[in-house]
Amino acid sequence: MGMMSLECEIAADNPVRLIDLFVDQLDLSKLGFNKTSFKQEGRPSYQAADLLKLYYYGYLNRIRSSRRLEAECKRNIEVWWLIHELKPGYHTIADFRKDNADALKQAFKMFVSFLKGEDMFSKELIVVDGTKIRAQNSNKNNFNEARLKKHLAYIENKAEAYIKELNDCDAAEDRQASELKKKEIHQKLDTLKQRKQKYERLSKELNESEATQISTTDPDSRSLKIKDNIAEIGYNIQEATDSKHSLISEFDTINENDQNQLSKMTAKAMHIFEVEQITALADKGYHVGKQLEICKQQGVTTFVSYIDRNPRSKHIDPAYQTDQFIYDSVSDTYTCPEGAILTTNGNLYEKIRKGRTSYLIKQYSTRQCRNCPAKLLCTRSSKGYRQIERSQYQEVIDENNKRVDANVALCKKRQHIVEHPFGTIKRGWGYSYTLLRGIKKVNGEMAIIFTIYNLRRAISILGVPELLNRLKRWKDVYCYYKDTIVKHFTKMISYTYLYKIEVNKTDMRHPRLALE
Repeated sequence: MGMMSLECEIAADNPVRLIDLFVDQLDLSKLGFNKTSFKQEGRPSYQAADLLKLYYYGYLNRIRSSRRLEAECKRNIEVWWLIHELKPGYHTIADFRKDNADALKQAFKMFVSFLKGEDMFSKELIVVDGTKIRAQNSNKNNFNEARLKKHLAYIENKAEAYIKELNDCDAAEDRQASELKKKEIHQKLDTLKQRKQKYERLSKELNESEATQISTTDPDSRSLKIKDNIAEIGYNIQEATDSKHSLISEFDTINENDQNQLSKMTAKAMHIFEVEQITALADKGYHVGKQLEICKQQGVTTFVSYIDRNPRSKHIDPAYQTDQFIYDSVSDTYTCPEGAILTTNGNLYEKIRKGRTSYLIKQYSTRQCRNCPAKLLCTRSSKGYRQIERSQYQEVIDENNKRVDANVALCKKRQHIVEHPFGTIKRGWGYSYTLLRGIKKVNGEMAIIFTIYNLRRAISILGVPELLNRLKRWKDVYCYYKDTIVKHFTKMISYTYLYKIEVNKTDMRHPRLALE
C-alpha cells in the first residue's frame, strides 16, 4: 500500500499524528539517541525517530512487548503510516529501548518543556509521591542476611539427615538395594553442596557491601514494603505532579523508600518551572524533619501529612500528656502543667529509629518531679522524673504540622491530584511492572510511560486538532532555536517566550540566548 493511500486512511484527528509530529521535530542525536544497525546483514541502520515513534505508539495503545510491536509493524495500518512500512525485528526494537535510557528521559523533558510553554502547569502547587512497580526478579531470588542464614541452616540439617541415611544403608543386609540408595543420596548431597556454595557466596557479597539485601536476577531491584507486612521486589517511582491538570513535571526511579526524596523532587520541579517559591503536598512517608528543613531553605511550603510521634500514653493522665507541655523558644525550656520548668543541659544526643533517618535531640527534665503531688499522673519512669525529648528539627516539624491541621481541605486534594497518573498507568493501562532490568533501563521505560501519560492527558484537555496546531507552532520556534534549546533544555526554556520576543534573525547574540 502506497504512502498516499495510507495518508487517506489516517484520520486528521488520529493521535498517531501527534506522535509523528512531536518526534520529527526533535534533534534526537543531540538528545543522545543512537541509531540501530544490522551488524550481521550489513543493511542500513534504522533511524532512531522511527523506533521512538514505534514505542510511543505501542505504549499509547498498551503494547510494549518487542515481539508484539514487531507483529504490529506487519499488520497495523497506523504503524505502517507512522514508520513508513518498516518492519524491524523484535531484537532491534528491544535493543533500542535498552540502549537509549538516558535519551528517553531527555525526550520526556522536551515534552514537558512544550507543555510548560502552553501554560499547562500551575507552577505553584505540586504533589510528590511514589509508587512501587514489580521488577523482573522473583521473591525467591532476593536474599537478606536472615534469609541466607535460614537457607544454610536448612542445608546443614538436610545434610546430616542424608549422612544418617548413608550409615543406615551400610548396615542394611540387601547390598544391591543399599548401593542404589547410596548413589541417590550422594547425588542429593552434591546438590546441597552446590546450593551451600551459592548461599555462602551471596552471604560474602552481602557482608562486603553496605546493602542489606541482594537480588540475583535484577541486582538493582529491592524488596520494598507495599502495605503493612506485604513486600514486593521492585522499584519505587518518584514523581512530582502538578495540580492544574495532574501532569507529571518530573520523575525518578529509585530502589529505596520515600524518606529522603521530598527535597530532591521539589528542587527538580522548581528548576523545571523556573520559580523560587512553590507549595508541595506529600503523604506520611515523606515526613522527615531533615527533609522539611531542606525544603524550607529551598523556598518550599510543605504540607506533609504526619503521624503523631508522641502518642498519648495510657499510663499518663490526659492533662499531663506531652502536648500539654509548653515550649519557650527564648529560654529553651518546657513548662509542665503544674508550672515547673524543664531545662536542658544543652547536649545533643543521637536518636536512632529502626528503618528511619537518625537525628539529634535535646532532653529536658526538672528535679521538682520528685516532690510533685501529680507525679503518678505524669510519669511511671524508673528514673523518678519526667523527661521530654525535642528534635533538632522540631520547629520546622511544628510549622508543617500546624499548616496541615489548618488546611485539611487542601491536603485532601493530594490523592485527587497524584492518584490520577498512578491509577491511569498502573490500574488502567496495566503498567504495574517493568520489562527491563537495572535502575537506569527501568528509568528509561518509565520515561516512555510518563511521556505517553502526559500526551494522553493533553489530548483529553485540548483535543487532538488543537494539540496538533500547538505542536506545529512549537515546531516553527523549536526548529529555529533548536541548537540553543537542545543544548540548554535542562533549563526548560519556555518556547512561548522565544516566540514572543523580537529577535534579529541575523544576530543570534540575544541576551536571553546567551545562557552560558
